[in-house]
Amino acid sequence: MSQWITFKIAVLAFNYIRGTGPAYFSDVCTPLANIPGRAGLRAAERGDLLVPATKTKFRSFRVAAPTAWNSLPQQLHETTLSRQQFKNGLITHLFKAAYG
Repeated sequence: MSQWITFKIAVLAFNYIRGTGPAYFSDVCTPLANIPGRAGLRAAERGDLLVPATKTKFRSFRVAAPTAWNSLPQQLHETTLSRQQFKNGLITHLFKAAYG
């Protein structure tokens, strides 16, 4: 997945998690902390999203959004980040991943 696509998908996931995204994301981005039996996992404490199982080789947004979000470093999951701080940190992370 190209860096630009990852950036756009991660920003959409950030918007949903912060409550500013579209309502139809409610069934796409499900925090692990909201799922009974998974709330105690370290991934739930970290703020990861549920990645649904798929049988196809094509990745839909339902899989791509949680996968992109879960691949981000912990500091980008912080609830105190503003949208601009998140985007700046995301750009830095993706740049280091591509060229570092």
